[in-house]
Amino acid sequence: MSFWELLKFGKYYEVETLKHINYDTYEFSIGAFKWWDIKTISDNKETYYEVKTELNCFKYGNILFEFSRRTKPSGIASTTADYWVHYAIIDKALNKYELRIMPVEDIRQMINNKLYSKIVNANNCQCYIFKIDLFNKYKLIV
Repeated sequence: MSFWELLKFGKYYEVETLKHINYDTYEFSIGAFKWWDIKTISDNKETYYEVKTELNCFKYGNILFEFSRRTKPSGIASTTADYWVHYAIIDKALNKYELRIMPVEDIRQMINNKLYSKIVNANNCQCYIFKIDLFNKYKLIV
């Protein structure tokens, strides 16, 4: 997929997330290098969400968390979100997916406890690779 196709794909799932969370009002983050994707307000409380999609989760059985891009903190290392919303795409054409909504602090604790399988370097990024099954307690039935 081209950059623009990936951007459109990601934006689609940001909107899709609104179907799965509670809120009174919401706003989407605008621009590049943002710290979160969605801010909601419910009962006067702000909650922030980072939304990610992966097409190869089921092919490899892994979930990926980027933490560095071009030697600068990114992804899980830089987000200010409260929750990490992860779409594991089963069938893109049919819009079938598994959805996990995970507290960012839980993910960071798993990183601190070195529960990841390995760290990979690809396309100027460094990522933690975890077995996706470690996050099944966060899976929503959709």
